[in-house]
Amino acid sequence: MKILSERSPFKMLPLQMDEYQRLIFDAIRITFEMLEVDYTLLENKLHELSQEDFVKEKTSEIFSRAWGIIDHSSRLIKLFQKLPSESNHKILESILVVNAFRNTIQHLHERIDESMYENRSPFYGILVWYHKNLNTGVLTPKTLVSGIAYGFNLTFQIPENDEISNEISSITLQTVDKRQTISINLSELLINIQHICLTNENKIGDFFETQGWPLCDWSKRQDIMINFKTEDKQ
Repeated sequence: MKILSERSPFKMLPLQMDEYQRLIFDAIRITFEMLEVDYTLLENKLHELSQEDFVKEKTSEIFSRAWGIIDHSSRLIKLFQKLPSESNHKILESILVVNAFRNTIQHLHERIDESMYENRSPFYGILVWYHKNLNTGVLTPKTLVSGIAYGFNLTFQIPENDEISNEISSITLQTVDKRQTISINLSELLINIQHICLTNENKIGDFFETQGWPLCDWSKRQDIMINFKTEDKQ
C-alpha cells in the first residue's frame, strides 16, 4: 500500500523551514515509509499463507510485521503531536485506537498476570484476515495464532462477499487489554493513515507555496550510507 505520493512535500522539505520542524517532518516521512513496507510485506505473507498448497512457515515474521505497524503508528501519533495544530490534531482521532495495543505490548509482563492466562490469549495475539478467490469468488476467513494454542476466544464477523474486492482484506489483530479482548483492523488503520498523509501533504504543500518556499531535493543527503575502509598495516 502506497502512503506517500511520488513528489510528497514530506520528501522535499524547503531549506527555509525551521530546522526543528524539518527534523519532525523528516521523521514522519520515514515512519510513513516504514508503515508502507510493513503492511505490504504482511499482506504478501498472508497472501502466500492463504494458498492451498502453501506450507506454514515463518509465522514469527508475520506477527513481527503486524506489531511493527502498531509501533510505527503509535510513533506517528507522537511525532504529529509535536507540531502545532489549529484543531488540536483532530485528524489523528481515527488512529488513536493503536494506543491501547501499544500499551499492551509495552506491558506484556503485566498482561500475563492480568488477563492473558485467564483468557487463554497467546502472547503476541491472533491474526484474522479474509482471503477471496478472485476466480471462484469464494470468501474464506483465515486465522493465525501466535505460539502454542492452549484454547482461545475468537470473535469476528464475516463481511458481505460483494464488499470485498481485494484477495486479502480486513487484516485484524486481536489481543487483550487489562481485562478484555481487543482487536484492531490493520487494513482500516492503514487507509486512515493514508488519508492523514494525503491531507497533510496538501496542507503543508499549500503552506510552502504561500510562503514562497521552493521544495528541495534532498536525495544526495537523505538516508545516506557510508562505507569505511580500513588501511592495511604493512
